[in-house]
Amino acid sequence: MEEFRVRPGYGTPSLMLIEFHGDHRAEGFPPVLRLLEGQLSEFSCTASWPAPDDFLWECVYAGGTFELSDDWGGLFILPTSNNGQVVADVSSALEASGQFRRAAEPA
Repeated sequence: MEEFRVRPGYGTPSLMLIEFHGDHRAEGFPPVLRLLEGQLSEFSCTASWPAPDDFLWECVYAGGTFELSDDWGGLFILPTSNNGQVVADVSSALEASGQFRRAAEPA
């Protein structure tokens, strides 16, 4: 089972993001967008043009909006509206998939 962590956004404690652990580009890593599509209502995504080693999807669902950032540094979900609701909904959807668990918060 893969892990993710909810953490403050860069440079501000008020923005939260989801950071995935593990090698998100390895064969067998769960397909995050496909999992979310099956769990979040009214879900749709638009992909950006890929830059070298960087991909970005803008996602919308009934509870808000977020970006899925896939680059050399990792895989992240960055809410762009309704931060708390998006993090709660996406976290629940990931755990409900049975393929992810939320990592324990560092002490």
